[in-house]
Amino acid sequence: MDWWRTYFDETYPRRYHIEPEQTVAEVLMLRDLLPEPPADILDVACGSGRHSLALARAGFHVVGVDISEPLLALARATAAEEGVEAQFVAADMRALPYVACFDAAINMFTAFGYFDAEEDNQAVLTGIARALKPGGRLVMELAHRDRVVRSFQEADWYELDDGTLVWRRHHFDPIRGLLTSLDRWRTPDGEEQERFHRIRIYTATELSAMLHAAGLTPTAWYGSTQLHAFTIDSPRMIVVARRPLREA
Repeated sequence: MDWWRTYFDETYPRRYHIEPEQTVAEVLMLRDLLPEPPADILDVACGSGRHSLALARAGFHVVGVDISEPLLALARATAAEEGVEAQFVAADMRALPYVACFDAAINMFTAFGYFDAEEDNQAVLTGIARALKPGGRLVMELAHRDRVVRSFQEADWYELDDGTLVWRRHHFDPIRGLLTSLDRWRTPDGEEQERFHRIRIYTATELSAMLHAAGLTPTAWYGSTQLHAFTIDSPRMIVVARRPLREA
């Protein structure tokens, strides 16, 4: 099932609130890892544009791509309201319509591994590599499988600022590497809804092989937005990979 067609709807920003401090930390990390502005940046699975807009404010030329029209509409509205120059394009990340256009690409917040077929997830990396200029770089910020397994919880819950209660149940398939989560929430006025998502979570070894297969060479691995060394205990998996200056 194409869960991502309904999961990232207009309810997503309300039920999955990201604190501003988290976005600031992620953007500061990107400023350390990306070329200097006004480099051309492709934000793959940009969502509501929280990274795209911040980078555009810093002087980068940014194109954000996503398949969610509600999230793209929110990104465009924010850009228009703030007078930020950024382009937001509806596109399937398995079929990116760019060839050698960008100095760098970013893929943030575990926006990778959405597809059940391995060749589809591989196609995402191949398309990103094709979109990069020779010597261009990719920055990916992902869930760290070792950490997911070590700290796995079958259920959790939280309350949003408006009083909405969100419950989540999780199942991890260690053979297929699939994390499936069911989100249920109830608003203060009693409205209840649910959505589910399923993500293939890769080990660093698996991801490295996929990057090489796409024509990208991993050059650095980090375990947090503070760019700490990547270990089995790291909270996140961050990789920088480059497209060669000359094709083999």
